[in-house]
Amino acid sequence: MKRRTLLGAPALAFAPGRLLAQGGGASATRGSDADRRAIESIEARWEAAWNNHDIDAMVRLFAPDAGVVNLAGEWFEGREAFAKSLEELHSAKTAQSVWATERVRTSFLTPEIAVVHVYFNSSGERNPDGTPMPPRRGIFTRVEQKRAGRWVIVASQATRIVPRETAGATGAGRAGETERASA
Repeated sequence: MKRRTLLGAPALAFAPGRLLAQGGGASATRGSDADRRAIESIEARWEAAWNNHDIDAMVRLFAPDAGVVNLAGEWFEGREAFAKSLEELHSAKTAQSVWATERVRTSFLTPEIAVVHVYFNSSGERNPDGTPMPPRRGIFTRVEQKRAGRWVIVASQATRIVPRETAGATGAGRAGETERASA
């Protein structure tokens, strides 16, 4: 039986604010304060647009060719497809919801590309039968890029935060642990 470690992936390893390439050493990349503020502004505008149920304002934060994976695991290729899903969502389930951004963490891969993690919570959503849903917490993992001097979201993955014990976590696959593979 062969054992391999998940941490030993040779191609690329990411650390906050750094890009480490195989054999190439480390090259630190730090975004400017203005770029950091611009990225944080995207998340503040997302929150305001969500709470005003302003679909146009939400999708303007994304590049036209953006890829978005929502909490249901649906993958939208392009801003137009994502806009249609938001229109449906905000016409019913989230029509009365309130969004709050808890924390934004930005790691620059290059001066023009950043990975952004956004913790959020929302409340006021409704089930299809109109009954209230419990509040939820989640995290976005986004790739944001500076295009023509303006930061935009080019990829976004939403993940719901649930208690570990209800997620069916077995411990396998967590960082720092080994994966077993048959020889």
